[in-house]
Amino acid sequence: MKIIDKFKGSLTGYAFILPTFIFLIWFMYFPVYQALSGAFTNWDGFNPPQFIGLDNFERMLTDEVLSQSTVNALIWIVFSIALAVIPPFLVAELIFHVKNLRAQYIYRTLFVVPIVIPGIVTVLLWRFLYEGDGAINRILEMIGLGSLQQLWLGDPNIALYSIILMGFPWISAFNMLIFYSGLQGIPQEVIEAAKLEGATGWKRVFKLDIPLSFPQFRLIVILSLIGSLQNIIPPLIMTNGGPGYSTYVPILHMYNVSTVNGEFGYGMAIALVMFIIILLFTILNMKLIKSES
Repeated sequence: MKIIDKFKGSLTGYAFILPTFIFLIWFMYFPVYQALSGAFTNWDGFNPPQFIGLDNFERMLTDEVLSQSTVNALIWIVFSIALAVIPPFLVAELIFHVKNLRAQYIYRTLFVVPIVIPGIVTVLLWRFLYEGDGAINRILEMIGLGSLQQLWLGDPNIALYSIILMGFPWISAFNMLIFYSGLQGIPQEVIEAAKLEGATGWKRVFKLDIPLSFPQFRLIVILSLIGSLQNIIPPLIMTNGGPGYSTYVPILHMYNVSTVNGEFGYGMAIALVMFIIILLFTILNMKLIKSES
């Protein structure tokens, strides 16, 4: 009787969370199932899918566009991790060492406020800045550096780097706050002991702050890596992968072969491989966080 009464008492709670699980299964897990099953088919999105086994995955091995996209994605990941770690950490250090607490609060707020600006606005703004007669080329001409003017998004040699480096000064408020909270978590006794041993200034940063911030570094590196693999908006809006395939990335290739070429089966195969890679990094991230806790 006690077990039945306990189940009845919990029934209300299960009833409340049931709609959430239904939406979760329908909108999150069902698309994954579709991609998993569709990756082994030749499907154009209209006619019934035809099972073709591993043909889509064999095609991926010889797809030159996908190879170029993968190289671009690796370059993107390296730069993204560097930009996601170095500038936010330096800003967190500067704010943390401001002695006035009110000033610390103001500086934190100033860096966090830009979060409210939609990401698409930032992308469109930088596309305007990179135009041939855009602000960057005009500023270079005004300061006497006209020889450095470029077709920032039209030159295949620099287009990818132009997209990667947009967002100057590359200070992610989210990452900055993670580093800042990590610095705040350093025990005062440890800081005092470091001062007695002469660890001040940059010496303290390299010998105390960075080693004790490794959990934050690991978290941001993994999140940046996952975010870079899923980031389709900048190359899609700014260049749509061009000129040529110089700014193509795997997720953009997946989008174009599915929606433009109508090869949904092949697109799902690319999506499935990306899903497995991202899932592995997510599991790694969870294990790292669990080990730190």
